[in-house]
Amino acid sequence: MKKSLKLKVRQNHTIHQLLLMLVDFGYTKADLEIRSGQFQHLGGDLKIFPVNLLTPLRLSFFGNEVEKITVLDVKSGQKLSDIEQTEIDKNCLNLEGSSILPGNYIVHIDHGIGIFSHREKVKIAGEEIDYIVVNYLNEDVLRVPANQIDKLSRYIGVGKKHPRLNKLGTVTWKKTYHKTYEDVIKVARDLLDVYAARKIANKKPLVFNQGWEREIVKTFGFVETLDQTKAIEEIYFDQQKVTPMDRLICGDVGFGKTEVAIRALTQAVANGYQSAILVPTTILCEQHYLTLQKRFANLPIKIARLSRFNTQAETAKALQDVQEGRVDILVATHKVLHSDVNFKNLGLLVIDEEQKFGVKDKEKLKKFKTSVDVLVLTATPIPRTLFMALSGLRDISRLYSAPAGRKSIETSVIQYDEEVIKQAILTETERGGQIYYLHNQVATIGGIEQKLRKLLPDLTIKTAHGQMTETGLLSVMSEFTAGQIDVLVCSTIIENGLDLSNVNTLIVEESDRFGLSQLYQIRGRIGRSKRQAHAFFTYKNKKLTENAVKRLKSLAENTELGTGYEIALQDLEIRGGGNILGRDQHGNMEAVGLVLYSKLLKMAVDKLKK
Repeated sequence: MKKSLKLKVRQNHTIHQLLLMLVDFGYTKADLEIRSGQFQHLGGDLKIFPVNLLTPLRLSFFGNEVEKITVLDVKSGQKLSDIEQTEIDKNCLNLEGSSILPGNYIVHIDHGIGIFSHREKVKIAGEEIDYIVVNYLNEDVLRVPANQIDKLSRYIGVGKKHPRLNKLGTVTWKKTYHKTYEDVIKVARDLLDVYAARKIANKKPLVFNQGWEREIVKTFGFVETLDQTKAIEEIYFDQQKVTPMDRLICGDVGFGKTEVAIRALTQAVANGYQSAILVPTTILCEQHYLTLQKRFANLPIKIARLSRFNTQAETAKALQDVQEGRVDILVATHKVLHSDVNFKNLGLLVIDEEQKFGVKDKEKLKKFKTSVDVLVLTATPIPRTLFMALSGLRDISRLYSAPAGRKSIETSVIQYDEEVIKQAILTETERGGQIYYLHNQVATIGGIEQKLRKLLPDLTIKTAHGQMTETGLLSVMSEFTAGQIDVLVCSTIIENGLDLSNVNTLIVEESDRFGLSQLYQIRGRIGRSKRQAHAFFTYKNKKLTENAVKRLKSLAENTELGTGYEIALQDLEIRGGGNILGRDQHGNMEAVGLVLYSKLLKMAVDKLKK
């Protein structure tokens, strides 16, 4: 969006167009008296008080043309002069790379949580000063000079409830701030202890195997993005050091985190070490297992899996093979943490979406992490400030760019229409593709399958959900992966990690019941090839809540690849910080907001390092 709006006399504009632009620019409608950052629609005239000017303006129209621009006196509203052109700046703030609009929560480091009201320009002793106006409890108002903007940060909660506003001039905020900082010092000390322990631990540096690298690159089938190349180089550098690797790979849905992990696995096994991949779901375990078998088919690598799909006999054999060194790579769910598993020579641990594991699982993980290389993959967006704070404690690689040839997903938000759904499914199957049809109520999912079979009698339609038996679910997912099923009627079991390039149409029933981040994650299950993918988010014939409308509107607008970070901010559902630092920090983050908490953490880390 443009940073400013230039208006001239005799320029073509309708009042309606300008009103929409002003709303997009963060301007609000004035009731009686107009103030900075507001507008009034008065018949054929439009009154605007630009945040970058000392006085309001009146725009008079003749048809669809700006006929006159008049400068008005602030107090009396009388005409001061006519001008030929003007420029109107946005009524918003840019903090940590995100746009703060009027009504958004904001934190002042000295005064606490308030609500951003507007920007304004004031003339004092002949000098023009820009202010940021913040509203506090009991209609208290704080004017912050624009040159002190670094004292402000966006408030991002780690839950769904709204924060309590602070009152100006009390000690409440100072107490909250100091308590949080004391707790943050403890967190930073604990993190630095772990960091220091890993720094003094020793392992045998790996020797880079060029032949195996060439072999695995052949089976990739794509060209690495610049970010992937950089991340892979960083991992190879880590693997060739005596200090154990502790690297976080943070990237949007479908941006190639798995490929980065595969390169690390290749070098670990080439050097005679075993590797373990830990995943949060059975379905994802199966997906990784099949992918790795395919990718390593031409290399002497033995792969096993450990999940609820295993029989008792298969589990016993896998555990014995791991212990005796006959398995090179073990793909497992959290089941591995609670089994009597002993690796003969573990050298690399890859954890996919660590935040989805419970506290007890993480405690068990620590026994693996002492002196082996650790690589954590996550699609949870990390706010820039937290990223900076954590960068002092662990190595982080970020994947910003989409794979070459990948297209953004065409997204439609529509009222459920059987004919539209039928046509969308047929359009996909006619080009040889497959469809996810998401219905997230297990009690009625069988009825939906029957309904679709009647509607589309020539197609193969089956169901998959988490309450099915192991053999039943494995059978359906294997058939779907092999392309033998046209439409998979499923629950949110598909949310994590399924990567099927032939599935490029997604239909979600009652999408207004889901959170925005979850819908974004689900949409990331399609569009994994160079084909144009289509997502249909449907809702029933009922009045949607205001929040549901906002969520679906945001999803429809954010179709570009790599918008997961901004989407998560809009939904205020970033739990990445809480999960990366530990659940016990939830209350502190809630009290001051995730952004300020991250700044305090960075301050604490820097202080302790000195």
